[in-house]
Amino acid sequence: MASNSTQYQGACICKSIHITLQGEPVKAMACHCIDCQKSAGGPYQTCAIYDTQNMTVDDPSNNLKKYVFPKETVGSGHEKHKFFCGACGTHLYNQPMKHNGEKSVIKTGFLDSADGPGVNLFEPMGELFTKDRASFVAPIQGAKQFERGF
Repeated sequence: MASNSTQYQGACICKSIHITLQGEPVKAMACHCIDCQKSAGGPYQTCAIYDTQNMTVDDPSNNLKKYVFPKETVGSGHEKHKFFCGACGTHLYNQPMKHNGEKSVIKTGFLDSADGPGVNLFEPMGELFTKDRASFVAPIQGAKQFERGF
């Protein structure tokens, strides 16, 4: 595992918003919940949980937008804030208000890597909301399975 001096970077599709992550994530996971399926336009999203203080957002054009999932629609009973680029629509991260914005769930698809797709940077250690997993998607080998969240 890399040291806390390790940085990961990524940008939205139009490159107007850049995000830098300091150190390693708290956890990496794949989420099969309906919200993630709809946001991804696919069967699931891969995510890395970071302490929000270890994330820097550079948005000189003020394109970062927020959508608030009402607490009545979120399994935790708390609001969830979804952040995305208002210019190109790239979903960048969520902040579950269960943690008062102190945790950010980074969508790993926008991260950059010299070795290929950024989604390969963090292998999921768990899969969430497997009850909603698409029938054609197999479990990730070695990942803990959670019918709902953890």
